[in-house]
Amino acid sequence: MKGAILNWAVLRMVSLRGSDLTDGKLIKVNLRKADLTGANLSRSNLSGAYLREANLCKADLTGAILIGTVFCATIMPDGTTNNSGC
Repeated sequence: MKGAILNWAVLRMVSLRGSDLTDGKLIKVNLRKADLTGANLSRSNLSGAYLREANLCKADLTGAILIGTVFCATIMPDGTTNNSGC
């Protein structure tokens, strides 16, 4: 799914484990409770994405655009929980 355009998509509780979303457009996407474990999101645009309770453990966010992204009970790539948007 390299370069996928998923702007405004509702992908709640979806499993994208290990997916390659490099250079993806995920602006304002709803990924609540999504499993993105090990996903490659490098250089993806996640501006305004809703990542409440999403699992990003071991995901690659190198160069990702995260402006306005909502993190709440979100498991980050290093395994920590981000509650900055609660």
